[in-house]
Amino acid sequence: MARPDAVACPTHRRVAMRPQLMAEPAVPFLPTPYEEFTFGPLFTALDLVEHHGWSIERVRAEIRRTRGPFRGHGASVHPVHLAWTAHALERYVAARTREQAAAEESGLPPTAAIKHPWTWRTRRSDSPDSRGARQYEHTLWGRVYASDDGTVRDLWIPSLGRAKPSRPDAEIGAVAQVMAYGAPTRRRRARDEPPAEASDTVRPPVLVRVFDVGCADGSVEPLLGAAPRFGEGPVEARKRFEADAVPAFLAATTATGTQPGESCVDCKAIVGCADLRRTPSLWGGRPPSAARKRRSVSVWDLRLYAECPAQYHLVRRLHLNDLSTENQGARRGRAVDSWLDARHGEQPVRGCRDRAAPDPAALRSSTDLDDASAREAVEMLAEHRLLCPLNGLDADERVLVQHRVAAYVPELDVVVLAVPDLLYTHRGRWIWRETKTSARPLWERESLLRTYPQLALAVLLFHAGALGDDPRRSWVELEHLRESRGKSRLEHLDPGRAEVVDEARNVIAGLAQPLLDDTTYEPRTGRHCHGCRARTWCRPGTAYVLDQPLAHVDASSRADGPTVHAPPQR
Repeated sequence: MARPDAVACPTHRRVAMRPQLMAEPAVPFLPTPYEEFTFGPLFTALDLVEHHGWSIERVRAEIRRTRGPFRGHGASVHPVHLAWTAHALERYVAARTREQAAAEESGLPPTAAIKHPWTWRTRRSDSPDSRGARQYEHTLWGRVYASDDGTVRDLWIPSLGRAKPSRPDAEIGAVAQVMAYGAPTRRRRARDEPPAEASDTVRPPVLVRVFDVGCADGSVEPLLGAAPRFGEGPVEARKRFEADAVPAFLAATTATGTQPGESCVDCKAIVGCADLRRTPSLWGGRPPSAARKRRSVSVWDLRLYAECPAQYHLVRRLHLNDLSTENQGARRGRAVDSWLDARHGEQPVRGCRDRAAPDPAALRSSTDLDDASAREAVEMLAEHRLLCPLNGLDADERVLVQHRVAAYVPELDVVVLAVPDLLYTHRGRWIWRETKTSARPLWERESLLRTYPQLALAVLLFHAGALGDDPRRSWVELEHLRESRGKSRLEHLDPGRAEVVDEARNVIAGLAQPLLDDTTYEPRTGRHCHGCRARTWCRPGTAYVLDQPLAHVDASSRADGPTVHAPPQR
C-alpha cells in the first residue's frame, strides 16, 4: 500500500487497508483450477530448504513428482509453473550463498531464515482516531532472515525477471520500519482480531538490510544503505518511514473517489460502486460450469489465450518472464506508440500535421531499435501526420491518451478492461482510435473485427453505453500505418449498426467463452512460441522452436500479426 500506483482506484486502496471490513454481501471463497500466486510454490520449496534442511536435489525431485498441489498447499500447480519454480529455486539459493559469503568477508554475522515474517503493530487505543482506526498493523512480504544474536535483519524481495535496482522511497521506508521495529508474527485470518498489545521491539537490530533478487537470472540488488556495508540502523529506518512512508499511507487511507480498472477485480466495494458501468450480456456469454472468483478480461488476454491457453495462464496470470527480448517489429510498434502518446498528450491539444517526424538517428538513440527499424518507424510517423485525428480539432474537445475503460458483466462476474490508443470527442461524439503498425497491408479476406479484436470490443462497449454516450453518435477507427508512402489506411466502424454489433459479439464470444470455461490451460504450439516469455520452461514450446526455426516460420506465414508480449511489470 505504500507503493505509488497511478492507476489504482482510491476507494479500493482505502477499503483494502481495512482487513476486517468485509464485502456486503460476503464473497465466498472460490478455488482456482491452478495456483495463481507465482511465488507460492517457490516459497514452499524454500521452506523445505531453509527450515527442513532438504537439499536442492531432493526438492527438485519432489517438484518433478508433483501432479497437483505442491506439497499439499493450495491449488494444483501448472507443470510449466513447477518447472519455473525449480529454475528460480536454484538461482535464489545460489544468490543467497554468494551474498552470505560477501557479508562474512565484510565482518557481518550470517543470517538464517525466520519462519514468520515481521509485523509492526501499534498498541490498541480505547477510542478511534480521525480515520476511524484504533490500531495499525504493518506487514511486509518476502523472505526474512536474522542473525543468531539479533543484530542483523535481512529481507529478500523476489522479482520475476531481473532484480530491481531500486524501488519507490515510500515502499523502502515502510519496509525498513517493519524490519527495524517489528517482530515475527503468524499470519492471521482476515476476520481474526489482532492482539491489543504493540509489537515487541525491546531489542531492535543494529542493521537492517533489504535485497531484491531476480528469479530469472539470480541477480541481486541491495535496496537499503550504501556500499561497502549495505544496510541501515533503526534510527535511519524511522527517519525514512516518517519522511517517505507516512505521507503515502495517509494519502492511501484518506483518498476518495473511484477509478474503475484492474482494482475492480479484488475490490470489496464493487457492489455499491456507481462509477463502474454494468454491461450485462455484453457479448452474450454464459457462466462457466464451475464457479470461479472474479476475473478480468482484456483483448490481450483473449489473443494470448487464442494462441495458447498455457501462455495465457503463465504470462498473463503468473507474469513469468524469461528475459527474452521483443522482435524488431514489436519494438518498432512500441516506439511509434510512445512517440504518438507523448505528442497527443500535450496541452494545449495540437495535431501532428505541422510536426516534423523525428530523425532516425535520434529515434534510434532513444530506443533499442536497429537502423532499419528506426527508419521504418520514422516513415510510419510521417504517414501519421495526415491521418492524425487531432488535426484541426477544436480546443474545447476532450482528448484522452491511453485511457482505461472498464465495464462489469454481472452474470459472468467479469471485469472487462480496455485501453484505447486515443479517445477523443468531435462535435459531441466520442471516437475510439486504435493505431497499428505493420510491414504488410491489411488482408482483404479477413474482416477488421476479426483481425483486430480490440475493435470488436470497442464496438460492444460503445453499444452497451460503457462510455456513457449514444452509440449512434460514436465511431471506432483503425489507423493502419505502413512505412510505404501512401499505403497507410484509416478505417471506420459504426457501433450503431446492428450488423457491426452482431459481428463484434460473435468475435468476442468466440474468443472469450473458451477462456472462461478452461480449467487445464494446455499448451498449444505454434509461431507464437518463439516470442513466449514462458517458453524456457515449457517442454512442448521448446521442442516446437527447435523443430521450427523462426526464419522458416516467417517465410511461410500468411500475415504479419503482431507478437504479443507482457507489458513491463511495476
